[in-house]
Amino acid sequence: MGKVAMVGDTTSVAGFRPLGFAVFGVERPEQARELWPELVSGTFDVVFVTEPVYEAVADLASEVADRPVPAVTVVPGVGSSGGVGEAKLARAIERALGTKVL
Repeated sequence: MGKVAMVGDTTSVAGFRPLGFAVFGVERPEQARELWPELVSGTFDVVFVTEPVYEAVADLASEVADRPVPAVTVVPGVGSSGGVGEAKLARAIERALGTKVL
């Protein structure tokens, strides 16, 4: 299995280290922009980011969206509503099917 990274606030990402993930805790979501070149350099096959981090790096994530590696996936962080991940998934389904799924 390839390497997996998890980026988010320290509370949200703390439990992923024992699972073998490379964990990148950030105090502010914008700090993930500095990490982005390392995350998409080919070292990681999957990069999980919390919703606040995704909002801060959305433009950078869109640049690698059509590449097979790394797969960038949004997960809710502590206190997140889950709306960003849900909206991203809905857009991906719409793009794949050519229509919205209710």
